Amino acid sequence: MIVRKHLRWRRVLCRSKGFLAYIGILSTVVFGVHEAAHESIIGNVLGPVFIHLPFGVVATLATALAIFLAFRNNSAYDRWWEARKIWGGIVNASRTFGRQITSLTILSEQPADAVAAYRKEMVYRHLAWVHALRKQLRREEAWDELQPLLPPEEFQWMMDRQNRATQLVQKQGQRLAEGRRDGQLYETRYHEMLDETLTSLYDLQGRAERIKNTPLPRQYDYFPRVFLFLFVTLLPSGMITELEKVGSAWMVIPLATMVSYMFYILMRVGEFNEDPFEGRFSDTPMTALCRTIEIDMREQLGETNLPPKLEPVDGILM
Repeated sequence: MIVRKHLRWRRVLCRSKGFLAYIGILSTVVFGVHEAAHESIIGNVLGPVFIHLPFGVVATLATALAIFLAFRNNSAYDRWWEARKIWGGIVNASRTFGRQITSLTILSEQPADAVAAYRKEMVYRHLAWVHALRKQLRREEAWDELQPLLPPEEFQWMMDRQNRATQLVQKQGQRLAEGRRDGQLYETRYHEMLDETLTSLYDLQGRAERIKNTPLPRQYDYFPRVFLFLFVTLLPSGMITELEKVGSAWMVIPLATMVSYMFYILMRVGEFNEDPFEGRFSDTPMTALCRTIEIDMREQLGETNLPPKLEPVDGILM
């Protein structure tokens, strides 16, 4: 997630240099044909065919393109903001789970060492779930960082499952039932409270998976691309017709480039916001949120050797 106030234009331009090259070359060609139209027979033939386009045609196409981009960007932002709210809910539910598992076991009649081990097991397995959900959403391949959070046999058990995050919450439910049976949880209502928290975690996981696995309708991705290509291709021809009236035909190169680039950036913003779990610089900062959860929950256990909070690097929080 970008946290700085200003974007790095070098990075922005680097990602769009192909588009800028296309519109720059096209505008230059249109201007060249326009100039040749006054100097040669070939120019007199090619000029009216390629560059004398009524600006009303371009304006109509720009209106249709703006409507598509506005709808698409609004929908994409809704997905981005919902993703951030989901992970905000995960942070809050994690803190709730840590508070519950550390406070509701105080009245246990089991030995203090056994109770402490049970608390740590439940908290660390929850941390494994948080990291597993992040990795599944980003489709990462390396899972070694979860090994310190789980016993070796349980880590291997998790790796053999398809939806690993789901199975970790399932395991938490089983351990809650065993904790109630063995006396780690003093009353039945304590078990019910913790089970409700696990249910809320499943709900948050499902909402995140829905965003990940359900893209925007493809027509809202395909047609803006088609309209944008038509618009930027015809814009220099329509614009030079108007600029010629005021004797500034050469302005078609910078003006057509700037206007086309504005529409292009709007389309790209929607594309980036549409998928907030890809691990890109504009996406939900799941790594930082996972670290926040880990710090909070390990501190709830009373640990002091905590990992450092992740800070933005070059204005980007991952």
